[in-house]
Amino acid sequence: MVAVQSQSCSRSERRAAEASQVSPESKRDREASTASSNLPAEVPTVDAATAERTLTFSWKPAHASTREYEMSDPEDQHKILLTRGVREGNAYRVVVALHGQPRRGQAPRSYVFPRVVADVVRQLVNSNRIEPLILVTPVFRFEGQNWPQFELAQFMLEVRKVLAEHGLSIKGAYAVGHSGAAGCGGGGLNTVSDASLNAVGFFDTCIGAGLLQQVRALEKNRTVTLIIHSVETAGFQPRQPVEYDAHFDFGRVYSSVGLHRATCPLHLPEAPLRDLNFRCAVNDAGTTLALVVDTGQGEKAHEALVPVALRYFLQEYLAK
Repeated sequence: MVAVQSQSCSRSERRAAEASQVSPESKRDREASTASSNLPAEVPTVDAATAERTLTFSWKPAHASTREYEMSDPEDQHKILLTRGVREGNAYRVVVALHGQPRRGQAPRSYVFPRVVADVVRQLVNSNRIEPLILVTPVFRFEGQNWPQFELAQFMLEVRKVLAEHGLSIKGAYAVGHSGAAGCGGGGLNTVSDASLNAVGFFDTCIGAGLLQQVRALEKNRTVTLIIHSVETAGFQPRQPVEYDAHFDFGRVYSSVGLHRATCPLHLPEAPLRDLNFRCAVNDAGTTLALVVDTGQGEKAHEALVPVALRYFLQEYLAK
């Protein structure tokens, strides 16, 4: 079942609301000025066909439990954000963004990640830095495993069906994920190479076997791949004594999947790079780029990386 939600308050709307909080004197001055001009007030028009809107839908992998994908309430369903400018009858690029491991018992409506990535996409589209696109944020409930039985290729088939119901099609597909979306077991981006994507982004994901296998598989497919880390979260063996370690040597991971130190690209993320040997690394084919950026220390750095990495990914691979 698909539901359509009304547009959330945009930054421009919030600025307008803040601007209305002015002093009585300022209001009287403005009213007097308007009256003296004797001109009709301009009423902005909104094209409803291209206004931002959100679709929600329920779907679970065939062999997953209903507890892990319980979506009886639309607030807890997968979401599709149709950014401003998306019009029925056209094809658009689709970005699927997978969150990390939530708390056990936490409801998807309270997840921060979908709101953060939606804000980044909205800002870039509304500022004309990237073309209108479709953002998909799937969700799951944590019952002991990340993205249980979730295969991105199968999920994308359902996304295509939902979009077709609204007269929309896909002209390019991309996927990004954060934290437990890869490298810590389960599905999610641990099966991303089967989905035939234009580009993939791993943002501070776990660095276990799933990530390493997929980086190799994506290289074989010649899929453009961006890896951005700030701190070591989990997945490395032997297990590290410090969680969210900002001084972890990612060269120990990158070199194991055929990446080597390289001159850093001219265009870099907004956050500075960490002073590490492997802060910039590439594969021989030039299809994979890995960066280690400094977004601070500890868990806060892990969360702060999401908007930094997503903005860089979108402007590098989806710019006008």
